[in-house]
Order: sequence, then structure tokens, then C-alpha cells
Amino acid sequence: MTPQSPSPAEMYEQFYGPGMFQPLTAVFVEYVAPQLGEHVLDMACGTGMVARHVAPLVGSDGTVVGIDINPAMLAVARNQPVPPGASIEWREGDAATVDLPDQAFDLALCQQGLQFFPDQVAVLQRLRRSLVAGGRIGIAVWQGIEQQSLVAEFAEIELHHLAPLGVSYADLVAPFSLGDAEQLRLLIESAGFTRIVIEPRSIEAHFSAPETFARNMETAYGAVIPAFIENPAAFAVFLDTIEHETRDLVQRHVQGGMVHFMMSANLAIAYRE
Repeated sequence: MTPQSPSPAEMYEQFYGPGMFQPLTAVFVEYVAPQLGEHVLDMACGTGMVARHVAPLVGSDGTVVGIDINPAMLAVARNQPVPPGASIEWREGDAATVDLPDQAFDLALCQQGLQFFPDQVAVLQRLRRSLVAGGRIGIAVWQGIEQQSLVAEFAEIELHHLAPLGVSYADLVAPFSLGDAEQLRLLIESAGFTRIVIEPRSIEAHFSAPETFARNMETAYGAVIPAFIENPAAFAVFLDTIEHETRDLVQRHVQGGMVHFMMSANLAIAYRE
């Protein structure tokens, strides 16, 4: 029997996790500095990387709630090894409508999720209401696509092959749509937060198996942009095409048998007075 290929959500955890998001999560969590005993909300938690990183830091007297709209991502989160420290409650819900108790959390986190909310201010206002007085929010978003070396070059190639998938270039680069730090500051400020600090951070992404890098990256991206995979036949053609056309690009970033490139993000922290 042929082993079943990982789903996009599984590939997201297996591929993006160690290669990109674990390094970013470590930097982000250090920046927001969860404390022992704190109650933490991880909005748009995906497969739970931030929540699992936070649980040992807040300890058994703390709590962690991870919320995501995508049940497939939550299923992967629930199947990961349980970290020590706080227990994690996984909840399915839309950031715009999920029931959040007022003044229940010391810290609300959102890593690479704010870009995808249709009404970003409304979600930030709901998160603010969920914080205790003096509570804080931490946000991590990628800088603009033009700041992302390999990813920007990939996007230029992908651009010419998106139409059969029914995906636009704006869909493709949505993760980079809040890349301007001043735009992010104004957004957070308009939701009522104060003492806003935004700092740039860069991480080195690193992936094994360069020969399957493009195929794995596109499959995992289907967890973020579901339209990518809605037409399996068209997506199969897209995979073959992108794998072929990016082969030289990927090889330019190979060192020691691994693909290496830099990714730049903006990290924000702000407070509810």
C-alpha cells in the first residue's frame, strides 16, 4: 500500500514548522516574554507552534487557549506532543465572531494571522476587550514581499501560473500585506491600544531536501490559501511547473545540502490601559 501523502495542514507543520516558524516563534515569544501564571490567548494559532512554546513558560498555574478557524490545522495541533506546563485548550472559531470573555487574558498573541482577517480593527478591539487592565498584545507579521529574498523571486514565477487555480497575485502575497510598520502601528492604535512598540526581526529559514523544496512549499501553502488546492488536477500541473521553473532559483540558495534564506518580520507589542 502506498503511504498517504501529508495533507496541506500536516505539511504546514512538518515543512514550515522546523524550517521557518519555529525560529520565528522563538524570537516572537522571547519578545513578548510570557510570565509564570499568565493566562494567554493565541489567536489564529494554526498548528499550535506558539501555544506549545508558551505553555512551559507560563507553567502549570497559567493557561493557554489556541483558537483557529481551520479544523484541519487544529487537528494537527491536537496530534502534536503535549508540552509541559500549562494545559492548552484548542478551540475552533472565527476571530471575528468567536466568543471571548472580557478581561480574561494577560497576553493575547497573533503570529502571522492578522493579515487574513477581513476586519482587522474589529478583531483587535475584541482582543483588547479580552485582556485585563494592563494586559498586552503581541503581533508578528511578515514584512513586505519585496523584503523576502527567495519568496519574492518565487512569487514572480508563480504569478504566471495562478489563473488555472483561480488564485490572484493578491491572494498569493496576502501573508505579506501588513509589511509596513507604520501601517501596523496605526492599525493597533485605532483599536485602542497604547504604548505600541514595533521592531523588525529577521530569521534564517532552512530546509532539507532541496530537490522537493518547491513541491513541499506549495503543498504546505494550501493550508494558508485553500484555493490553491481546490482543483487537484490544476494544482498537480501547477506543482510540476513551479518545481521545474524554480529549480535554478532553489539551487542558488543551497548550502551544505540545505536551502537557506532570510525572512524578515515586524514584531509588535502594545497594552490595554
